[in-house]
Amino acid sequence: GEVRKIPGDLVHRIFVREMHYPGLAMSRSLGDLEAHKVGCVATPEVVSMKITQDMKFVLVASDGVWEFITTQEAVDLVGKYGPSRVQAATEELCTEAYKRWLREEGDVVDDITAVVVWL
Repeated sequence: GEVRKIPGDLVHRIFVREMHYPGLAMSRSLGDLEAHKVGCVATPEVVSMKITQDMKFVLVASDGVWEFITTQEAVDLVGKYGPSRVQAATEELCTEAYKRWLREEGDVVDDITAVVVWL
């Protein structure tokens, strides 16, 4: 594989050598067989931290969520629902991310995935 930057793009991406795919802007990927062939690995970065009383939930999301939504916006959106409506909160977060992609990029939308676990 090879790493290169597409003119006008902000980040470097991983491609099959001399091809225009998969064009991933990451070093780790789960389930992407082409990316695995060109250097992506599924080994995660792991960070451990103590859960404190002021922590309400854990939010894990793909870069498609974070591209146009700030951390604070996501926390505020999820937090207004509470633990009994976690599905609705997660769906609204992903829907909002989708809308912002369309507004900012037209017909281009990155992967949008989110998981919320209330503590």
